[in-house]
Amino acid sequence: MWNNITQFLNRCFYRVVVFFFPPKANPLPTDPRSIFIFSSTGIGDALVDSAAIESLHQAYPAAKIIVCAHHRRTSVARHHPHIDAIIPLSKSPLSQWRLLKYFWHRRPDLVIGLHLNAEAVPLGYLLNRHAFVGSQEECRDMAFLLSHPIVTRDERHMVKIGLKVAARTGGVPVKGMIYQVKPEEVTTLRERFSELMEKPYLVMQTGGGKTLNWRDWPVERYIETIRWIEQHYPHRVVLTGGHDNREAGQAIATACPNALNLVERTTLEETATLLHGATLLVSTDTGVMHLGFAIGCPTLALLHYQSGTAVCGPLDFSSGHQVIELPRPALLPKSHASEMGGISMDAVKATLGRMLT
Repeated sequence: MWNNITQFLNRCFYRVVVFFFPPKANPLPTDPRSIFIFSSTGIGDALVDSAAIESLHQAYPAAKIIVCAHHRRTSVARHHPHIDAIIPLSKSPLSQWRLLKYFWHRRPDLVIGLHLNAEAVPLGYLLNRHAFVGSQEECRDMAFLLSHPIVTRDERHMVKIGLKVAARTGGVPVKGMIYQVKPEEVTTLRERFSELMEKPYLVMQTGGGKTLNWRDWPVERYIETIRWIEQHYPHRVVLTGGHDNREAGQAIATACPNALNLVERTTLEETATLLHGATLLVSTDTGVMHLGFAIGCPTLALLHYQSGTAVCGPLDFSSGHQVIELPRPALLPKSHASEMGGISMDAVKATLGRMLT
């Protein structure tokens, strides 16, 4: 409740401010020296935004690209090869003041809001109210602070929404998301999990968060698939996941003792490095699926029709990505629970067979 009151007062305050100092849609710079980008929400959003950031870098290779990232989730930005500086941001007024102070003597030529929280939108306005570009839908009730609002509701794909915003500022088409694993991370992972170097391996992400667990694949399907792989291929199966996937990981590992259970045992960076060396990844709609796309690890994406290929599938299939999407029923059920069990196991095995051959 207090958060809602604070946001209401914040909106009222800035409504008064823009009455006297309105954002003006000046012509956007054609050769910006500095581009400041808000990508300050979750890790999945940061991966999605990496494509738009690459689009802007290719359009303006001489520009300094500065990214504002969530103070606890800077990892994705640190693994983008074309981000020159990262400014961590929290809800703390001190953190927001530090951001404004960073640009005290020279404001950015271009400010772009990709994924940002409500409290970050006023910062974009204060940094450059004449060249602040963003999605109206993403900025929601604070979109009146944008000088160049972009309507993105007609674009369904998560990555293409950011690319549409980037295109408005001169961004060029790109293949997709980017995450670049560092050589020292590969060395460290080999030292920690030396058994992975003995033979080829593939990664299975055991699910996403509990909030949207209807997108997860049933545990028994993982078990059946792993047993089939062990019968036909030399690859070892590595299980990954977070806290919400602990029970699934334990159940799968108990039934398949040859699988290496790394659920809750790897950081985001270590999971990315695992994917960098893996033959392939099997995942439902999770952040790790997007990580596989970004790294270029051949990924078998098992998608629910509510978040299918048109929403979150790969934009570039050149790395060997494959998608199996649950067919949409003629009559939608009241609950999506257990629907993912309807994905054809024959299709999964046939697709894996092609990817592993």
